[in-house]
Amino acid sequence: MEVIREHYPRPAFYSALNILGTHDTPRILTLLGAEDVPDTKDGRAAYRLSPAQRQKGQARLRVGEMLLYCFPGSPTVFYGDEAGMEGFEDPLNRGTYPWGREDRDLLAWFTRLGALRNAYPALQSGTISWLYTAGPLLIFARQNGDQRLTTAVNASPDSHTVTLLWEGAGPTDLLTGDTLPCSGGVLHLQLPPWGCRLLL
Repeated sequence: MEVIREHYPRPAFYSALNILGTHDTPRILTLLGAEDVPDTKDGRAAYRLSPAQRQKGQARLRVGEMLLYCFPGSPTVFYGDEAGMEGFEDPLNRGTYPWGREDRDLLAWFTRLGALRNAYPALQSGTISWLYTAGPLLIFARQNGDQRLTTAVNASPDSHTVTLLWEGAGPTDLLTGDTLPCSGGVLHLQLPPWGCRLLL
């Protein structure tokens, strides 16, 4: 995405079709949770994530979707990813939508991200600036006029604390409603395993 931003006009970067899964790829939840993938197509057709694998895949997917919805461009979701559908390559990734059997927690996460993006112009068209990038941690700000939102994600199974320079009062985490303490222009941002924060 940074290469596109460097080499193409601004409208190309801010209207990019950002997507984690498509009809041409295995289901993103399966990719993020599967271990010991079967060698045969029949084996892959019968494969279902174990509860532990599914939990790991869901945690990773939440991080990925957080980036998708907070990053410049158009967040796009392949039908059923928001409902927790599984499956390897075509046609195993093209099952019918699980009406009435959706993963309610995952669906609520997608709904929440969509509502936040819709509510804050900074997430729709704001400029982007990188605040911290190291290993599994990524923190960036989106700004539109006076509105500034900071996205922080931890794509690892370990907790991390990042120290950021911060102007003004402690921010509110829009995902939890918590106000984070800030002292002397410094914010000690705690990120739980596979954790996300959206700071206003």
